[in-house]
Amino acid sequence: MKWRFIISGKLSSSENMAIDEAIFKCVQDGRSVPTIRFYDWEPSTVSCGYNQEVAKEVDFAALKRYGFGFVRRPTGGRLVLHDNEITYAVISPAVGRLSGNVTESYSEISKALAKGFELMDIDVDFEKGNLSSEHQRQAANPCFTSSSRYELNYQRKKIVGSAQVRKNNCLLQHGSILLNHNQSKLAQILPDLSVDQKERLVNYLSRKTIAINEILSVPKSYDEAIQLLMTGFEEKWTMDEFVIHKNLEPYELEIAEQLRLSKYLTDEWNQRK
Repeated sequence: MKWRFIISGKLSSSENMAIDEAIFKCVQDGRSVPTIRFYDWEPSTVSCGYNQEVAKEVDFAALKRYGFGFVRRPTGGRLVLHDNEITYAVISPAVGRLSGNVTESYSEISKALAKGFELMDIDVDFEKGNLSSEHQRQAANPCFTSSSRYELNYQRKKIVGSAQVRKNNCLLQHGSILLNHNQSKLAQILPDLSVDQKERLVNYLSRKTIAINEILSVPKSYDEAIQLLMTGFEEKWTMDEFVIHKNLEPYELEIAEQLRLSKYLTDEWNQRK
């Protein structure tokens, strides 16, 4: 399979989600090639999963106090704080190495990411358990409080959280790769928690999550880490071809702007539950 890498840098929450969905639509239509995109967020943003009830999950007054953005992802999963991290999106037909069920495609993507971590001298391991659907639906239960099968941990601390959606035999998988911060700040924007409960959750998230630069003695920059992650895909998926593209196609940008304005900037989408 032929892939393109796209490195987007920091974009707003509405831009990031609109771009990923635009590429996803174009891959489904056969107009765009399979894509692996890396990006960050400006401002730091809390995203919720497609099925979450945001009124039960987010204190929007606290969100405003901290200056965080907010957006609903088209993928599943639970709350994530995107704060000086690396987000990846794998967008592809569910064929070849990514055929099979969600767990099998998770495994293939995680193996490539694990190779990238290995190149950073970080020894990650795979979560072996399954996270129940009931647990994933619990309120005030951020993504990084537990791991699904084939997500990546470092010494029992979660370092990558991922979620996937499929349509027309294509997949979009989002993943949050913690670069400079763990997820402890997320405890401050959950509703209906006492000060004591928030403090306990801060401590729990600090114990259960870890960022790349909390591990390494010599920190990696955003660009350095992405280069190694891309090399991980190239070295693990040796039968595939990879090319770096600087820009999206004009038709992708047009669709992305339509989605940004009509969907990802609207309360109708972001607060629909």
